[in-house]
Amino acid sequence: MNRRFFLHSLLAGGLVAKSLRLSALTHNRKSLKILVLGGTQFVGPAIVNAANQGKHQVVLFNRGISNPTLFPQLRWIKGDREKGKRAYNSLQKENWDIVIDVWPQQSSLVEEATQALLGHAKHYIFISSIAVYQDFQQVGLHEESEVVNLDLATSEWAYPEEKLAAERLVQERFPDRHTILRAGPIKGWRDPALDLLYWCIKLRQEDILIAPGSGMDPIQFVDVRDVGKFCVQAAEQGLSGIYNCVGPAEPLLWHTFLHQAKEHFHSKAKLLWAGEEFLQQHQVRSFSDLPLWAPLSEDRGFMQISNHKIRQTGFVFTPLHQTLDDCLSWYQKNMSTKSLADFAKEGIGLDPSKAARLIKLLQE
Repeated sequence: MNRRFFLHSLLAGGLVAKSLRLSALTHNRKSLKILVLGGTQFVGPAIVNAANQGKHQVVLFNRGISNPTLFPQLRWIKGDREKGKRAYNSLQKENWDIVIDVWPQQSSLVEEATQALLGHAKHYIFISSIAVYQDFQQVGLHEESEVVNLDLATSEWAYPEEKLAAERLVQERFPDRHTILRAGPIKGWRDPALDLLYWCIKLRQEDILIAPGSGMDPIQFVDVRDVGKFCVQAAEQGLSGIYNCVGPAEPLLWHTFLHQAKEHFHSKAKLLWAGEEFLQQHQVRSFSDLPLWAPLSEDRGFMQISNHKIRQTGFVFTPLHQTLDDCLSWYQKNMSTKSLADFAKEGIGLDPSKAARLIKLLQE
């Protein structure tokens, strides 16, 4: 599976450049008037919850179609971004300390939003993606690393180009008054994807499972709550600039990841590590058949993005076990009828019958 396509399917100064401070927003940690564009899908609720915990005044702007009863205590302004600039007319009647935009694609909609709110917002926060980086063979990609080329005709733009174009619009219209979060794979509560969940269920339900490669490949994902928390931290502290929003805090290898998850779930499952040559021979694919696995032999840097800059702000990442629990709890509450065979039909994880055949071969 293409790395950038994978990121698209998830929903999504210098390396330690000096962050600009907006003193008007940080004085005595005052309550901020925050406008969230969207707010009721996956990342949105995490942002809203973090802002509510900070005692800020949160207003939602969306169509009122997805999860309309999710935040009954909050003020909601109805509008459809796909209807163009006129959708923002009601928002222009007020002024906002912070606008947080979680729109996943279509830079044209970000263009309309930034233009409409330019004179009505002090600070603009945009959720972008590490997909904007050009070369995933590089280890330690940071906020100043080379990004994709926007010289292509717009008709040829895909997810990375749309995200980068949106970033540029935010930077141009809110210079020194913007925060851009380049997120990696986002996991946890309300996660609609099945990839991290696959490993949780395998460890809890099966006696033996195939583990990818040698165990020495890196793995990165960020808890959705951390995306929300950093949006609010950036708003409260006036952090301006681009930040890679990738976790965990310290490098994590597959061997450590699976053993920590196994210990957390009190699993007795046996891990059968299958080398890349064996997996290639039996047409087992990274990302899809073995979810979240990005072997070093492919794109070395994809799961080794630098999060140095965000850690320099003092940000504390959610522990791995909490992300695993949140992911599993959401599944048990909303998707418990899905089996691993159902996962495979949706392109996530090995088909159980194929997994059984490969386990037999690995044990011979």
